[in-house]
Amino acid sequence: MTSEDKFHVQRHSDREVHDRLNINQLLDNQYVAHVGFIDPDINAPFVIPMGFARDEDRILIHGSTGSRIMMAIAKGIDLCVTVTQLNAIVVARSAFNSSMNYESVMIFGKARVLKEEEKDVALERITTKLVPGLWEYGRAMTKKESAATMIVELSLDKTSAKAREGEPSDDDEDLGLGLWAGIVPLSTVKGAAITATNAAGITVPAHLL
Repeated sequence: MTSEDKFHVQRHSDREVHDRLNINQLLDNQYVAHVGFIDPDINAPFVIPMGFARDEDRILIHGSTGSRIMMAIAKGIDLCVTVTQLNAIVVARSAFNSSMNYESVMIFGKARVLKEEEKDVALERITTKLVPGLWEYGRAMTKKESAATMIVELSLDKTSAKAREGEPSDDDEDLGLGLWAGIVPLSTVKGAAITATNAAGITVPAHLL
């Protein structure tokens, strides 16, 4: 196996996703990435859920300059960042053949710490991903807040994406058992904005309606 082969889907290789547009769409639709790494200080593995944003051909991850994960990432360690969207539970006629419909992408590489002059653009991208319109509506970030925030970029050059869709794949001999099979769709829906107690009387801004 070559060094590049390890970034490709090994099991159910027919489910590998090669279309970059599909990968970008998945990254744009999700808010949480699970960042996997080996902490070099204690030689132990960690997987930490973190907010992220895609910006063209990179993803941006941010955190406190004093956090263990950001300090470890700043050392240039290898990362495996995973983003997953679960679309349905697939109910087959047996537990063995039951599954999930999903889309997932793994991103591999070493992250680069952004310089101070690069932060404004990155912070705007991250903020707009989480709350569109807040960058223009809210209070501007202070220099102290910016200094306390580390932002890193990870290239999308090395990715491995996989997806499953469709109905259950039951064994032929199970089809005549008279048992139900199908899918249970799952979705994440944004609800109506709820005003904070200490913001009572202030109209919900248009970008949140």
